[in-house]
Amino acid sequence: MPEKYQRPHWHERVQTIERMKRAQEDERAALAVVNDFNAQIAARGSAWFWPKITTALTARCPWVVIACDSCGMQGDLDLRMKPRDPEASIRVVLHDFRCLRCNGHGRPRVAGLKRAL
Repeated sequence: MPEKYQRPHWHERVQTIERMKRAQEDERAALAVVNDFNAQIAARGSAWFWPKITTALTARCPWVVIACDSCGMQGDLDLRMKPRDPEASIRVVLHDFRCLRCNGHGRPRVAGLKRAL
């Protein structure tokens, strides 16, 4: 019975290094998008774009800071806790947030994305 061909060990190492480089580039690009979004929110209070959930998770910024315009209370929501469509924008988490002071009658808005500790 002929022996099965196996790739050389160096080939697997090269593939692993290339995969790690791509992951670093993706993380840097996602972090740039998140930083741009946070800067727009901080400067104007609104943004022209909403990053996707995938972008926030890739940038390792899974915490969405949500502020209530009615009472000024702020809360954090973790994107990793509930399964969501990764291609959806982070704006979909506003449906899951309920202000404790306003008893859900306030107007929540996204105040930024925060890095995990």
